[in-house]
Amino acid sequence: MNSTKNYLFLVTVFLLLSANLFAQKDYNRFSAEISTGLHVPFAPGDGISRSKYIAFKQFQLAGRYMFSKRVGVKAHYAFNRFNDPDVKDMGVSFNRLGVEGVVNVGRLLNVSFHIREKFGLLFHTGVGVTFSNPTGSTGTDRIGNILAGFTAQYKISNQMSLMGDMTYISNIRQHYGYNGNSLNAGEKGTSGGFVNVSIGVIFNLGEERYHADWY
Repeated sequence: MNSTKNYLFLVTVFLLLSANLFAQKDYNRFSAEISTGLHVPFAPGDGISRSKYIAFKQFQLAGRYMFSKRVGVKAHYAFNRFNDPDVKDMGVSFNRLGVEGVVNVGRLLNVSFHIREKFGLLFHTGVGVTFSNPTGSTGTDRIGNILAGFTAQYKISNQMSLMGDMTYISNIRQHYGYNGNSLNAGEKGTSGGFVNVSIGVIFNLGEERYHADWY
């Protein structure tokens, strides 16, 4: 009997906490993002000229939930395609899934509302996993990621904002280079990384007038 009471108590507490967490509380918490732009590979540099691999071949879809006006979390799907400029059918495709924590920098630093009314800045960092498919290989290279970046916002309306983002993506245990060739790095692979520079749109979702970013 006691165990049943304890179970019911824990369920009740969980439901109350969940209701408190996901209640809108006078402002909307959900948003969706779509962005595209260019990428700049930094490492590994085996067999490539970095300037030749800078290209507009990346995009990202993301959903974000703000726990409060200061912090939140977002999940994303991102795609990058690196091509050898001299051999068009050689390269590698990255499909990445990730989850990140988000901090509203303006709120954290108590920036004046007259600035925050139209302009925002978010810091985001987290982890992900990339499924890498090099041209000419039938296998999939699974790469762990650590990433961090800043998202600048310009409010167009209560429902939509323009965004500009710069994110560094660190690759852990990368086995293929950006030209699609094997790095011959053994089972452990090698570390690498690249930068995404993006522009896009943020859609604020919910029935309230304002979103947490602008409340």
